Amino acid sequence: MKLLFFAATLAFLPISSYFFTEKYIWSGNSIYAAITAICAANLVLVAYIILSLMEDKQSFKEADEKKLPDSKKQR
Repeated sequence: MKLLFFAATLAFLPISSYFFTEKYIWSGNSIYAAITAICAANLVLVAYIILSLMEDKQSFKEADEKKLPDSKKQR
């Protein structure tokens, strides 16, 4: 579900931010609007990477908690 959400966001956010900022913020300057769209796309990618790393760290922590303590015979 997270991957689908970020894929949809990556498809929608840069395009919509380009047209919105070109019309209302940058008054027709397409270069600044393109830079805004690039920044929006990079923000989505960074958010996905951070979320993935946090989720991976949590799964490693859960795996460590499930390990049984070593006995003297197993060492």
